[in-house]
Amino acid sequence: MQKIINILSILSFLLISSSLVGTAIAYRYLTSPKFEQYLKNKIMGNIENALPGAIKGNIPKFTAPPSPLPKSSISL
Repeated sequence: MQKIINILSILSFLLISSSLVGTAIAYRYLTSPKFEQYLKNKIMGNIENALPGAIKGNIPKFTAPPSPLPKSSISL
């Protein structure tokens, strides 16, 4: 019975240790500049692929002239 308990405790220790090491490695990778650059490239690639179809024909050729600014009641 003692051997079974010892084996289970060793297995438990190995499981917890591997979980901690895996979490530490994942955290370091997710906070690294390499992962940040990968994510930005992935997002920008998706935007670049979707953008031409999303704005095609929706940009006006001419817009109205700018509106005049309101008169300020405060004089400097």
